[in-house]
Amino acid sequence: MSGIIEKIKSNPHFPAIFAALSYTLLTLGSAISLYFYFTGTVSNDFWHWQLVIYIIMIANGVLGFSEFIDEDSFFPLRDLLDYCQVSLALPCYAAEMWIKTEIGPPEIAGFHATLGLIAVCTYILMECRRQDLTDLAVFANGISLLCMALLSINLFTLIATSIFLAGYCIYKRHDDVCCMAPMDKFNFVMAAFALTSLASFDDNVIQATQDTLSMSS
Repeated sequence: MSGIIEKIKSNPHFPAIFAALSYTLLTLGSAISLYFYFTGTVSNDFWHWQLVIYIIMIANGVLGFSEFIDEDSFFPLRDLLDYCQVSLALPCYAAEMWIKTEIGPPEIAGFHATLGLIAVCTYILMECRRQDLTDLAVFANGISLLCMALLSINLFTLIATSIFLAGYCIYKRHDDVCCMAPMDKFNFVMAAFALTSLASFDDNVIQATQDTLSMSS
Protein backbone atom coordinates (compact mmCIF):
# COMPACT_ATOMS: atom_id res chain seq x y z
CA MET A 1 0.00 0.00 0.00
CA SER A 2 2.80 2.40 0.92
CA GLY A 3 4.49 1.61 -2.38
CA ILE A 4 1.37 2.66 -4.31
CA ILE A 5 1.16 5.90 -2.35
CA GLU A 6 4.82 6.68 -3.02
CA LYS A 7 4.34 5.94 -6.71
CA ILE A 8 1.39 8.35 -6.85
CA LYS A 9 3.36 11.05 -5.05
CA SER A 10 6.30 10.63 -7.42
CA ASN A 11 4.10 11.40 -10.41
CA PRO A 12 5.16 14.84 -11.74
CA HIS A 13 1.50 15.87 -12.06
CA PHE A 14 0.64 14.96 -8.46
CA PRO A 15 1.38 18.40 -6.88
CA ALA A 16 -0.84 20.20 -9.40
CA ILE A 17 -3.66 17.66 -9.03
CA PHE A 18 -3.41 17.77 -5.24
CA ALA A 19 -3.49 21.58 -5.25
CA ALA A 20 -6.45 21.71 -7.63
CA LEU A 21 -8.35 19.20 -5.48
CA SER A 22 -7.66 21.22 -2.34
CA TYR A 23 -8.89 24.47 -3.88
CA THR A 24 -11.95 22.69 -5.28
CA LEU A 25 -12.89 21.22 -1.91
CA LEU A 26 -12.30 24.54 -0.15
CA THR A 27 -14.49 26.39 -2.64
CA LEU A 28 -17.28 23.79 -2.65
CA GLY A 29 -17.24 23.25 1.11
CA SER A 30 -17.38 26.98 1.78
CA ALA A 31 -20.04 27.62 -0.89
CA ILE A 32 -22.26 24.83 0.45
CA SER A 33 -21.84 26.13 3.99
CA LEU A 34 -22.60 29.70 2.92
CA TYR A 35 -25.71 28.64 1.01
CA PHE A 36 -27.27 26.54 3.77
CA TYR A 37 -26.24 28.94 6.52
CA PHE A 38 -27.64 31.99 4.71
CA THR A 39 -30.85 30.43 3.36
CA GLY A 40 -31.59 28.12 6.27
CA THR A 41 -29.89 28.99 9.53
CA VAL A 42 -30.20 32.79 9.40
CA SER A 43 -33.12 33.03 6.93
CA ASN A 44 -31.48 35.37 4.38
CA ASP A 45 -30.25 37.83 7.00
CA PHE A 46 -26.94 39.43 5.99
CA TRP A 47 -25.93 40.69 9.44
CA HIS A 48 -24.00 37.69 10.72
CA TRP A 49 -20.31 37.27 11.44
CA GLN A 50 -20.18 33.73 10.08
CA LEU A 51 -21.07 34.93 6.58
CA VAL A 52 -17.85 36.97 6.54
CA ILE A 53 -15.56 33.98 6.94
CA TYR A 54 -17.48 31.79 4.50
CA ILE A 55 -17.21 34.51 1.83
CA ILE A 56 -13.48 34.95 2.51
CA MET A 57 -12.96 31.19 2.22
CA ILE A 58 -14.82 31.05 -1.11
CA ALA A 59 -12.74 33.94 -2.47
CA ASN A 60 -9.58 32.25 -1.23
CA GLY A 61 -10.50 28.98 -2.92
CA VAL A 62 -11.49 30.54 -6.25
CA LEU A 63 -8.48 32.85 -6.43
CA GLY A 64 -6.18 29.96 -5.60
CA PHE A 65 -6.71 28.57 -9.10
CA SER A 66 -4.84 31.60 -10.47
CA GLU A 67 -1.57 29.93 -9.49
CA PHE A 68 -2.06 27.49 -12.37
CA ILE A 69 -1.96 30.43 -14.81
CA ASP A 70 0.98 32.20 -13.21
CA GLU A 71 2.33 31.26 -9.80
CA ASP A 72 2.97 34.93 -8.98
CA SER A 73 -0.35 36.19 -10.31
CA PHE A 74 -2.51 37.92 -7.70
CA PHE A 75 0.01 36.87 -5.04
CA PRO A 76 -0.50 39.95 -2.81
CA LEU A 77 -4.27 39.45 -2.87
CA ARG A 78 -3.98 35.70 -2.32
CA ASP A 79 -1.63 36.32 0.60
CA LEU A 80 -4.05 38.85 2.12
CA LEU A 81 -7.04 36.52 1.74
CA ASP A 82 -5.10 33.67 3.27
CA TYR A 83 -4.14 35.77 6.26
CA CYS A 84 -7.71 37.04 6.64
CA GLN A 85 -8.88 33.43 6.59
CA VAL A 86 -6.42 32.43 9.30
CA SER A 87 -6.98 35.47 11.51
CA LEU A 88 -10.76 35.82 11.16
CA ALA A 89 -12.04 32.23 11.02
CA LEU A 90 -12.25 31.59 14.77
CA PRO A 91 -13.03 35.23 15.76
CA CYS A 92 -16.04 35.36 13.42
CA TYR A 93 -17.11 31.87 14.42
CA ALA A 94 -16.78 32.66 18.13
CA ALA A 95 -18.69 35.94 17.75
CA GLU A 96 -21.56 34.19 15.99
CA MET A 97 -21.60 31.25 18.39
CA TRP A 98 -21.60 33.62 21.37
CA ILE A 99 -24.73 35.29 20.02
CA LYS A 100 -26.38 31.93 19.31
CA THR A 101 -25.70 30.36 22.71
CA GLU A 102 -26.65 33.52 24.65
CA ILE A 103 -24.11 32.61 27.31
CA GLY A 104 -23.37 36.26 28.08
CA PRO A 105 -24.01 39.84 26.95
CA PRO A 106 -24.22 40.07 23.14
CA GLU A 107 -21.72 42.95 23.18
CA ILE A 108 -18.98 40.44 24.04
CA ALA A 109 -19.43 38.94 20.57
CA GLY A 110 -17.87 42.06 19.10
CA PHE A 111 -14.82 41.60 21.33
CA HIS A 112 -14.23 38.15 19.84
CA ALA A 113 -14.31 39.51 16.30
CA THR A 114 -12.22 42.57 17.18
CA LEU A 115 -9.20 40.41 18.03
CA GLY A 116 -9.16 39.10 14.48
CA LEU A 117 -9.81 42.51 12.94
CA ILE A 118 -6.86 44.01 14.85
CA ALA A 119 -4.54 41.34 13.45
CA VAL A 120 -5.79 41.90 9.89
CA CYS A 121 -5.64 45.71 10.09
CA THR A 122 -2.11 45.56 11.49
CA TYR A 123 -1.11 43.25 8.66
CA ILE A 124 -2.55 45.63 6.05
CA LEU A 125 -1.09 48.81 7.55
CA MET A 126 2.35 47.49 8.51
CA GLU A 127 2.66 44.93 5.68
CA CYS A 128 3.95 42.31 8.07
CA ARG A 129 2.44 39.42 9.97
CA ARG A 130 2.43 39.91 13.74
CA GLN A 131 2.58 36.37 15.07
CA ASP A 132 1.62 37.53 18.56
CA LEU A 133 -1.58 39.18 17.31
CA THR A 134 -2.42 36.16 15.15
CA ASP A 135 -1.91 33.81 18.09
CA LEU A 136 -4.03 36.03 20.32
CA ALA A 137 -6.89 36.04 17.81
CA VAL A 138 -6.70 32.29 17.23
CA PHE A 139 -6.06 30.90 20.70
CA ALA A 140 -8.21 33.33 22.71
CA ASN A 141 -11.18 32.62 20.48
CA GLY A 142 -10.32 28.93 20.40
CA ILE A 143 -10.48 28.72 24.19
CA SER A 144 -13.74 30.68 24.21
CA LEU A 145 -15.25 28.35 21.61
CA LEU A 146 -14.19 25.24 23.51
CA CYS A 147 -15.84 26.63 26.64
CA MET A 148 -19.01 27.44 24.70
CA ALA A 149 -19.00 23.94 23.20
CA LEU A 150 -18.81 22.34 26.64
CA LEU A 151 -21.40 24.63 28.22
CA SER A 152 -23.90 24.22 25.38
CA ILE A 153 -23.02 20.53 24.79
CA ASN A 154 -22.35 21.23 21.12
CA LEU A 155 -20.15 18.45 19.77
CA PHE A 156 -19.74 20.04 16.33
CA THR A 157 -18.43 23.29 17.80
CA LEU A 158 -15.85 21.22 19.64
CA ILE A 159 -14.92 19.37 16.43
CA ALA A 160 -14.79 22.48 14.22
CA THR A 161 -12.64 24.39 16.71
CA SER A 162 -10.29 21.45 17.23
CA ILE A 163 -9.88 20.98 13.48
CA PHE A 164 -8.91 24.61 12.97
CA LEU A 165 -6.57 24.77 15.97
CA ALA A 166 -4.79 21.59 14.90
CA GLY A 167 -4.44 22.81 11.32
CA TYR A 168 -3.17 26.20 12.45
CA CYS A 169 -0.54 24.74 14.77
CA ILE A 170 0.66 22.18 12.21
CA TYR A 171 0.60 24.21 8.99
CA LYS A 172 0.45 27.93 9.75
CA ARG A 173 2.25 28.78 12.95
CA HIS A 174 5.84 27.94 12.04
CA ASP A 175 8.15 30.95 11.93
CA ASP A 176 10.10 29.59 8.96
CA VAL A 177 7.17 29.58 6.51
CA CYS A 178 5.23 32.42 4.96
CA CYS A 179 1.50 32.69 5.47
CA MET A 180 0.77 31.08 2.09
CA ALA A 181 2.64 27.85 2.84
CA PRO A 182 1.73 25.05 2.96
CA MET A 183 -1.52 26.15 1.34
CA ASP A 184 -2.77 22.91 -0.20
CA LYS A 185 -3.00 20.88 3.01
CA PHE A 186 -4.53 23.75 4.95
CA ASN A 187 -7.27 24.01 2.32
CA PHE A 188 -8.50 20.56 3.36
CA VAL A 189 -8.50 21.72 6.99
CA MET A 190 -10.61 24.77 6.10
CA ALA A 191 -13.05 22.73 4.02
CA ALA A 192 -13.63 20.43 7.00
CA PHE A 193 -13.94 23.46 9.29
CA ALA A 194 -16.57 25.02 7.01
CA LEU A 195 -18.83 21.96 7.03
CA THR A 196 -18.48 21.15 10.74
CA SER A 197 -19.05 24.78 11.74
CA LEU A 198 -22.21 24.79 9.60
CA ALA A 199 -23.47 21.72 11.45
CA SER A 200 -22.79 23.40 14.80
CA PHE A 201 -25.44 26.05 14.04
CA ASP A 202 -28.17 23.53 13.11
CA ASP A 203 -30.46 23.05 16.10
CA ASN A 204 -31.77 19.73 14.78
CA VAL A 205 -28.25 18.34 14.40
CA ILE A 206 -27.29 19.61 17.84
CA GLN A 207 -30.37 18.07 19.47
CA ALA A 208 -29.86 14.74 17.71
CA THR A 209 -26.24 14.67 18.85
CA GLN A 210 -27.19 15.51 22.42
CA ASP A 211 -29.86 12.78 22.43
CA THR A 212 -27.34 10.26 21.13
CA LEU A 213 -24.80 11.24 23.77
CA SER A 214 -27.38 11.04 26.56
CA MET A 215 -28.54 7.60 25.40
CA SER A 216 -24.99 6.26 25.20
CA SER A 217 -24.26 7.49 28.72
